[in-house]
Amino acid sequence: MKSPFKDAIFYIKYYAKKHDMVIERKATLNEDCFEGVHKTKGYAYKKYVDLDQTEQLGNDKDGKPQIRCASKSWEINQVRTLD
Repeated sequence: MKSPFKDAIFYIKYYAKKHDMVIERKATLNEDCFEGVHKTKGYAYKKYVDLDQTEQLGNDKDGKPQIRCASKSWEINQVRTLD
């Protein structure tokens, strides 16, 4: 069954340990995206397509969607909230 949210664009904001700060990304969902719970640590996570990176990289990564993961908590918005 096709997701009604596929191709919808949203902004996801969360704390990224890699960057040691809250980040916000333009995002969408595809068939590789889902929410789950980490098997050993028990925290929630959400996989999404990072449109900012997908658009920036273009053909550098064979045009493949750049899948990212928000962990523990995140916020979804219709508009960008961080500058």
